[in-house]
Amino acid sequence: MTSLSITRSKAKAYLAGTAGNILEHFDQALYGFLAPFLAPIFFPSSDPIYGLIAAYALLPLGLISKPLGALVFGWFGDRIGRKFVLSITLFGMALVTALMGFLPTYEQAGWIAPSLLALGRLLQNFFAAGENTGGALFLLEQTSTQRRGWVSSLFDTSAIFGIMLASAAALLWGDQWRLLYFAGALTAVAGFAIRRSAMNDAPIKEPPGIRDFLKEWRSIASIALVIGYSYGNYYLITNLFNGFLPLVSNISLQDAMAMNTLLLFLDMLLLPFFGYLSQRIAKENLMLAALIAGIVFSLPFFLLLEGASAWLAGSIRIALMVIGVCFSACYHAWAMEQCSPKVRFTVCALGFAFGSRLIGAPMPALSLWLFHKTGWIGSAAIPVLIAALLALGPLLKSRAAAAAQRSAS
Repeated sequence: MTSLSITRSKAKAYLAGTAGNILEHFDQALYGFLAPFLAPIFFPSSDPIYGLIAAYALLPLGLISKPLGALVFGWFGDRIGRKFVLSITLFGMALVTALMGFLPTYEQAGWIAPSLLALGRLLQNFFAAGENTGGALFLLEQTSTQRRGWVSSLFDTSAIFGIMLASAAALLWGDQWRLLYFAGALTAVAGFAIRRSAMNDAPIKEPPGIRDFLKEWRSIASIALVIGYSYGNYYLITNLFNGFLPLVSNISLQDAMAMNTLLLFLDMLLLPFFGYLSQRIAKENLMLAALIAGIVFSLPFFLLLEGASAWLAGSIRIALMVIGVCFSACYHAWAMEQCSPKVRFTVCALGFAFGSRLIGAPMPALSLWLFHKTGWIGSAAIPVLIAALLALGPLLKSRAAAAAQRSAS
């Protein structure tokens, strides 16, 4: 095979791996950005903050369906192959997203409306459980060890691009939420067609057994704690702040969402930078530095938000975003090295599912509830601080193991 054909093959593989990731993150992120618009439609209340809390409370619903999806798709991914799983997950996301565009409102159907909305979120999380992990592994398993941090950051860049599209769409057409769900479904179908034609699976030499999987419970816990902090920080700055800033400052919802779209664009630009930096600095050191910065600065930053100007609030969001990007840019490359290659899909998918749903997703609702109960703006930072401290142990352990391995070689 010539070098040109190899380059074309890698380009097709990257397109297949990232196309679905962009569309899956568009569909997944859309709900979070539409929450302030959907709250009065599906959760009407005399106190608007309770409606917003109810809307944000649907974010962690994947705690039930995402681990189940991770187990199902991870098992098939390790035994049959990545292409089979990634085709099913993207098609399933397209179907569920289209159906969510037909949902009745509370005024039309009463309690049935929020129940159907919750069911849609459950199914979205079920199919998404295999998409993010499977796409990352498909690319990283074809990449040399030295370049995995870089490729991991590029994969996450495609995710942020999908999230940024969702943020921009919600900003411009938030009141046309049905059309946005229909658009997400159509684009996911297009991504499904690209993936079917461009992906090729590596042969699986020896399918894993249940015993191989059970040996990896510590790896699942470590991955869950690390991704839990990453997602928690992400949900705070991209979801919570849209509804939180109008409550504690003079910034309007529209201004907060416009700021969010610009921040996501900056996020997308910084991810490759930190991925490239991981080729010069060990990824464990980069992640640990970002985590320590999050522990030190999260509470002071939240205290500064009270009555903050747009410039100050924007600067705080940028600082928290840089911390999050530095921490998450190499996540996929880090996670795949924490477990045996035989059960890599299942372990990484389950760890991702438990961490993102159990720790990360509840954070906006929990932070908002703490603020509402205490009236102290700093209380909203407590959940992310706890998540950061929980992630510290696994990172220190993996950093020590990586240092020992480098010394041995």
